[in-house]
Amino acid sequence: MAPVTGFGALPLLGFLLALFIAGLVLTFSAKIVGIRDASIVGAMVAIVGGGILGAIVGGIVGLVFAVPGPLGLSLGWFAFVITYVWVIKVVFHTDWFRAFLAWLIAIVVELIIAGILGLMGVATLGMLHA
Repeated sequence: MAPVTGFGALPLLGFLLALFIAGLVLTFSAKIVGIRDASIVGAMVAIVGGGILGAIVGGIVGLVFAVPGPLGLSLGWFAFVITYVWVIKVVFHTDWFRAFLAWLIAIVVELIIAGILGLMGVATLGMLHA
């Protein structure tokens, strides 16, 4: 019998763990800015929904404006951010400003966490090669 990890369970569990941690971070950042309806499940829905919908809208805007010049990439990224913040706004029943602040704080905290984990990984690899 083949191990469960051979069927892709490990990447799925890694994705779910990352989604849960991102949901925690977004929930706490939403609580910091004063959003009362923030929950971990709602944050995970906002992360997945905002990522998918933002990628679709940003891709379409980027493709439409790529014809005139390189401005399409910037407009596509801007459309992605606006769509992502809109999804957070809708899921948490809040205003644009609080949704943007929650998104911004979550991005900063997640970058710090990723940096710390990256440094731990580099230190671990360095220890293995010594």
